[in-house]
Amino acid sequence: MDGIEEVKRLLKEKHIVTRERTPMEIILYAVFLYLGGLSLKGVKTRLLGITRSRTAIWKWIQKFSSIIKGRLADDLPKTIIVDETTLQVKDMNLWFWYALDPNTRKIVYYKITWNRTSSTCKRFFQDLEKQYGKQPELVITDGGKWYNILQRMKIPHTVVSGGIRSYVETVKDRTRLFDNYFPSQYVWVAGHVKRWMDIFLFYYNWIRSHMTFNDNSPILAEKGIIIPSEYERFLYVLCEVVLC
Repeated sequence: MDGIEEVKRLLKEKHIVTRERTPMEIILYAVFLYLGGLSLKGVKTRLLGITRSRTAIWKWIQKFSSIIKGRLADDLPKTIIVDETTLQVKDMNLWFWYALDPNTRKIVYYKITWNRTSSTCKRFFQDLEKQYGKQPELVITDGGKWYNILQRMKIPHTVVSGGIRSYVETVKDRTRLFDNYFPSQYVWVAGHVKRWMDIFLFYYNWIRSHMTFNDNSPILAEKGIIIPSEYERFLYVLCEVVLC
């Protein structure tokens, strides 16, 4: 309970939450359930004794997504795995590119594009360099021809199938259901997809239990912070990282 009280205090202190007819404990729990993989409908059914619409829950998620910007990762590792997967957004297909640290499993960068070409691949790595001020020493990918651009960019590159690249499958599995988890009644805009990705990757890096780290999250394990409960981890990260 102390963790919840501290989060509530910080949210009010920073004027992120002013007046809510729903208790903050319920909102935090709803956000946590959504992060863990439930759809808006699924979250609604879990709020026992509280009747709120999916639209209300969706608005809570939107507000939460606005406070976690720039909380992806702290540094770029020497070696990264880069992959891309499709996002189904209503009747459109987009591409989700991301870079993963093979040692900690954390996602260190991502980008949403309209297509999958050598040019978009090049922009991905150019933007990655702007974010961290450097390029990785080695990039591991599949055999996609768009990655041939790395040779021209003088970025060391190796192709691996299976094995170390299996780490990307959890990300792919969740993003395949993107529009089911984050539905919108409006025409797609960039912010719609980015908000969901910010939320999912925040959860993936900071909160989600990974067997490799004895059910700790990648970043907290890297920092030597042990918090067995995902919900307590969620509250800790909000206090110490997001709202500090």
